[in-house]
Amino acid sequence: MARGGRRHWAVLALAAFCLAGLAQTVRAAEETVRVVAVYDGDTCRLADGRTLRLAGVDAPETAHEGRPAQYFADQAKAALEGLVRGVPLRFVGVGSGQDRFGRLLGDLVLPDGRSVTEILLSMGCVFVFWHQDVGPTIFDRQLALQRRAMASGQGVWPRLLSLPPPAAPYVGNASSHRFHGPGCPDAARIGRRNRVALPTLGEAFDQGYAPARECTPWP
Repeated sequence: MARGGRRHWAVLALAAFCLAGLAQTVRAAEETVRVVAVYDGDTCRLADGRTLRLAGVDAPETAHEGRPAQYFADQAKAALEGLVRGVPLRFVGVGSGQDRFGRLLGDLVLPDGRSVTEILLSMGCVFVFWHQDVGPTIFDRQLALQRRAMASGQGVWPRLLSLPPPAAPYVGNASSHRFHGPGCPDAARIGRRNRVALPTLGEAFDQGYAPARECTPWP
């Protein structure tokens, strides 16, 4: 075969390989799944054994490693379980489709087209938890739903927002979108350019900050 012909077929083979890879990525990013176990308000296990983490939100921590459950953890877990158990769901990947722990990262869509993550936010069962895989469009939509749930007193919000403010403002990190108690050692490490003063929990959550897990004010 002439050199030009071999080159032509090599190009076609490479194109076919790339298209096959793209198709596989699309299938992985959006597929039908079933949930067989719920660990907490934002994490569950699928029928094929994979673990799925809802993107862009966090839920109160359930009891583990000798630590008691945080306020509303059991209700958040029950809410997720009530939505997803026993129904076919569509998984929609976010970002790379996996987090740093190898868990699927994305959203679950009910047969009627509703987003499980958005329902949980509207119920006040989870809160916005920014990370780099969540683009501004998703973040802005989720934050709007959280603000509505806060304003209407859903789920965790009445008790959480009625907690007394600290003696000094909470300290937010504009880079990570996390906030710390004023006495938290991690707060002292935040550079001046990224340091944000947040006088109340309401202001912190309204601006899309999430509590740092090391020094959380969560009851």
